[in-house]
Amino acid sequence: MDRVRVLRASIALLVFAHGAAVADDDPTTVASVEAVNAAAPSAPSGELYQTVATKKSRKEISQFLVKPAEKAAKARDWARAIPLYQALAVARGPGSPEQKQLATLWTLAGQNEEAAEAWAIYANSAIETKSKDEALAEATRLSSTPDPFAEKLALADMSKDAKTAFTQGRAAIKAKKYGDALVLFHMGYALAPDLPGFLRELGSTYDKLGATDRKREFYRRYLVQRPFGANADVVRAELARDKDSLGTLLVSSSLPCEEIWVNRQRIVGKLPDKGLLVAPGSYKGLCFSPKYAMALFEYATVEAGKPAAMSFRWAIVVNKLERPFGRIALEAPKSPGVMIDLGITSPEVGVEVPKDGRTLKMVLKDDSGIRTEERTVQLVAGQRLTVQW
Repeated sequence: MDRVRVLRASIALLVFAHGAAVADDDPTTVASVEAVNAAAPSAPSGELYQTVATKKSRKEISQFLVKPAEKAAKARDWARAIPLYQALAVARGPGSPEQKQLATLWTLAGQNEEAAEAWAIYANSAIETKSKDEALAEATRLSSTPDPFAEKLALADMSKDAKTAFTQGRAAIKAKKYGDALVLFHMGYALAPDLPGFLRELGSTYDKLGATDRKREFYRRYLVQRPFGANADVVRAELARDKDSLGTLLVSSSLPCEEIWVNRQRIVGKLPDKGLLVAPGSYKGLCFSPKYAMALFEYATVEAGKPAAMSFRWAIVVNKLERPFGRIALEAPKSPGVMIDLGITSPEVGVEVPKDGRTLKMVLKDDSGIRTEERTVQLVAGQRLTVQW
């Protein structure tokens, strides 16, 4: 099950708990481009860093980020404000005003999926019923309107602030304030998840707290979220110490994708022929081709010690409808009977090929609506299908 559907299911459960109703949208309308955003998603409630006892108050631990966060928000600098508030929410909790502000910032930045997730996290932890209901309503609204072609916000490099958090975390370790260190290291992770070197220290902090299982779960989740991150190989090596603790993800495409993303991270370069070692979990991939006006999503569930395939099967439909000019509508492979207009902005459009090889309905119409033809086509992965009157 993809992450958006999990989020919508969580929202539905919250709605049910409050006696409201939510529409059961067609799954085809909830596809999203989480891969195109490099931000680490907010962590679920119940994390050790949210409950561990600290020597200093959490407000005091995170106070050094308040002014820069407020300044960035006031300047509408979403790329800087969002990671700062992510770090503040780590320290102050999922039901805090900082988590609510984070959700607001994602919304103002036009990042609907991330905003919906942040509002749902806040709704799940808010104490006041009114705040909970308002957050839930916003999460429901935003989760129903993702846009695969929306311009995604690239978050700013917050390495300087992250290094401050890590420096303070190391000082806390030296003073044997392991709870404080854990919070600080996770704040640094929220600010700059790919800053090299710190994950070993974070893992060591879990060990000092006697939470080895929590450490491995954090590492596993990191590797699922950032399989190509700067710290991924370090985490991979740590998890691989246990035999068959990792699985293998094999990614392929019937035609070249201009961009391939997996769990919000773009694949740069060629993956190993034998696949990539990854943590067990759910993976969402995007084959993106602006040239062919196509965003194709695929999913894979990786199990420990086993391979899993993520295969993008698509073809190209070439519109050669001339004298008169016309447009093409094609049946959606995953939603029988639902027709998708291929548009006229590009004469060549990438389309998904049904995995079961079934035929699809195709409707041709001229611009005036006078001439109409209905056909049945069987697409083949990698094919270029030219359509003429």
